[in-house]
Amino acid sequence: MNKDIVLITGGDGNIAQSIVEKYLDNNCIVIATDIKEKSSNDKFYNNENYKYYKLDVTSIEQIEELYKEIEQKYGRVTHLISAAGMPMPNEINGIEELEIEDIDKSIKLNLTSHIYITKVLLPLIEKEVSSNKTVTLISSVNALKTFNLPVYSAAKAGIYGFMKSTVKELGKKYVRINVISPGTVPTKADIASNGEFYNYRYKDMLALNDFTKPEDIADAAFSLTHIMKAVTGQNIVVDSGQIS
Repeated sequence: MNKDIVLITGGDGNIAQSIVEKYLDNNCIVIATDIKEKSSNDKFYNNENYKYYKLDVTSIEQIEELYKEIEQKYGRVTHLISAAGMPMPNEINGIEELEIEDIDKSIKLNLTSHIYITKVLLPLIEKEVSSNKTVTLISSVNALKTFNLPVYSAAKAGIYGFMKSTVKELGKKYVRINVISPGTVPTKADIASNGEFYNYRYKDMLALNDFTKPEDIADAAFSLTHIMKAVTGQNIVVDSGQIS
């Protein structure tokens, strides 16, 4: 039986590394991409099912080159998980602090790249013979509630609009498409260096009184690809009750 081939963009990020690990633990072939030269997690390289590519997801040319590499090596993709993205550094202070070029960069990274990767990789997903093939786009609760990140929030809301507008088109090709909107997922370094900021500004918002963890997002992704096989066109919020 052929193994599922899972492509994860932004694959060296805090959340994406947990997603990579989840699929490797479930005997999938994982193709991770990131703008860095190599993953910071060396343990993945000891797994024969792991392949890493340096990729700028805002470059349509680089995505097209990745398509050729994957087509030649694997011939198909079973599940695409588009997880690349981050707010611009000055954005937390609102729209007035942002330079015009930062607006363009944020939209291109946090929205356009998800559209690029879906459009270019869709023929490889269609080549998967299994009827269980998916696209999962990582958005954010910033699309649903304000946290002072205006352009990032607009881009993340755009992901949801893109998903809803393609759900029937992809469904005709037996491809399911969904969105995951994580809440605040601090890294260990974030908590250590900004304990008061995270523990008081954000933690008070959480119905479950604890932060969403990277592995929670990984569990949600795996559920969408491998368990909830009748689910498509949905936005799954994984936020420990942050916006409840």
